[in-house]
Amino acid sequence: MKLMAKMAAAVALTALICTGAWAQAQRPLIGEIVVEGNDFVAREPILAAVADVLKVGEEFTDAKGQEAIRLVTRMGYFDDVTLSTEPLAAGVRVIITVVEKQRIDQVMFAGNTVISDEELAAEIISQPGHIYDQAAIARDVSRIEEFYEARGYIAKVSEARLDEFGVLTFVMEEARIEDIIIEGLKRTDSSIVRREMELEPGQLFQQREVSVALRRVYAMGLFEDVQTELRQGVENPLRDVILVIKVIEAKTGRAAFALGWSSLDNLVVMLSAEERNLRGQGERASVSLELGGRESYELSFTDPYLDSKGTTFNINLYDSERRRQFIGGAAVSTAESEFDERRTGGDFTVVTPIAGRRSVSLTVRSVEVSSSALQGTTVLPPGVGRVTPAQNMPGRDTDNPVPSNPDLIPDNPEPGDISLPVTVAAPLHPGGRVNSLKLGVIDDTRDVPSNPRSGAMAQLTYEQAGALLGGGTEFGKVSFDYRRYLGVGGDVVALRLMGGTTFGNPPLFESFTVGGANTLRGYEPDRYRGESLILGNAEYRRQINDSLTAVAFVDVGDAFGGTFRTIVPGFQIQADDQDFQPHVGAGAGLRVQTPIGPIRLDFGFGEEGSQAHFSFGHAY
Repeated sequence: MKLMAKMAAAVALTALICTGAWAQAQRPLIGEIVVEGNDFVAREPILAAVADVLKVGEEFTDAKGQEAIRLVTRMGYFDDVTLSTEPLAAGVRVIITVVEKQRIDQVMFAGNTVISDEELAAEIISQPGHIYDQAAIARDVSRIEEFYEARGYIAKVSEARLDEFGVLTFVMEEARIEDIIIEGLKRTDSSIVRREMELEPGQLFQQREVSVALRRVYAMGLFEDVQTELRQGVENPLRDVILVIKVIEAKTGRAAFALGWSSLDNLVVMLSAEERNLRGQGERASVSLELGGRESYELSFTDPYLDSKGTTFNINLYDSERRRQFIGGAAVSTAESEFDERRTGGDFTVVTPIAGRRSVSLTVRSVEVSSSALQGTTVLPPGVGRVTPAQNMPGRDTDNPVPSNPDLIPDNPEPGDISLPVTVAAPLHPGGRVNSLKLGVIDDTRDVPSNPRSGAMAQLTYEQAGALLGGGTEFGKVSFDYRRYLGVGGDVVALRLMGGTTFGNPPLFESFTVGGANTLRGYEPDRYRGESLILGNAEYRRQINDSLTAVAFVDVGDAFGGTFRTIVPGFQIQADDQDFQPHVGAGAGLRVQTPIGPIRLDFGFGEEGSQAHFSFGHAY
């Protein structure tokens, strides 16, 4: 019995040993690892991917083979990965067979009109030579759509396909404005709002253009608030949008009272009444009155939409008496002289668009000018003779005669006689009527003309007075005005360059002037006069809040050249500067938004001291 038990144990042990040896024979050692089927992808990164699973000299198992397939597939370069073995003299050869994904040979874009192929290609991951990868393509689609959004557009990538020739094509559908709906209008005709927006159904949606359109609508002065809403299009809901403009109409009739101050007139009282939306068509009518040192009246009417082309018509009638001054002058020895100048007349202007934001303007002007006496000292040249008594001078007030000095100036001087100073008190210019025709060309790309934040305006004008137009004087005047506005963050840099010259024999009151609130700040109004003008301005405007803007400015300019006749024989006025002399002014100011428009206060420093300037609106 014991013998049989011992024999059974020996048989079991023998079977166990034989089973282990068989199992050892089924787990061969890895003798070599090779890669097949790869063309673009090198074998080294594939081998590196399985290095922790398959090692030469170690056992090969089915589990290791499955893990190796998973690791190579995870690389993302292959459509298929398989693994097989071949016997070797010692161990087995492990063969990793791959089927590479298709390679991208070329990237193309279709449907893009506002962003170039080069710009889009720089934004995407997939490039020529890369393996086609769905995950990378999905990221590229998102990057393209985000790039459009950053540029202010809306676009969808409807398709990203790779053809058999390795051409990867992204197909864009850029959103267009399917329709424009205006909500909230009660009195105002929708046509003038649409015209002011300069947007049309069917055009490409661009956020910047929509923002500019909103600012233009708000700048009409007819609405308290203007907002937008984008709704899904009906005809192509996946691409197009419906632009909804929501407005709240404002009260357009207003009366205003204001107090101001100037260095010439001291306290000034300003009264005005205005209606900005006659008949719901955006027509404007206003009347204004200034009382103070002198009186000024003005009536104005503007039709900004005279026809479907956007022609603007404006007429102004005025009777204005203002305190003016003549400072210096080569023929006048007084340091400073003041006089009253009265202008009575009117003008009407028609502005017609010709192409895009370009237009032509035609202005007819008729004005009667007169002035009070200005006292000055001059030297009469030899041979002029005695100053004629006032009663013998056409157009002179006999109650205010021109003093003569018979003891100093002979009745019949001979050539070479020495002239002596003579004090006269008379109007510097004879006054009279000026009838003129002015033709201008305007190129205006400003976003909002009343308070631009971007764009430019260039205007070239020629004016001809007298001749067939009648009037008491004949001259020509050419001038240009260029303005540029640059957004700097939330601030604005405003630049202006002006110039001009006159031809013929212009009277003094038609000369160019610089000095004062709108030209050369830091100087007296009309400080420099001349037949020519060069002026440059630069302003930095910072918006403090909705109603307050701070500015810093630098002005450089001069009015120069020319000699102007007066009604006094031999008494001529020469410009202070016969040649251009750059006079510089600099300072800071505030703009306060009020119901009657921006009130402006500037304080400037010039070569002759400092000046405070009070006015309305921006200087340019």
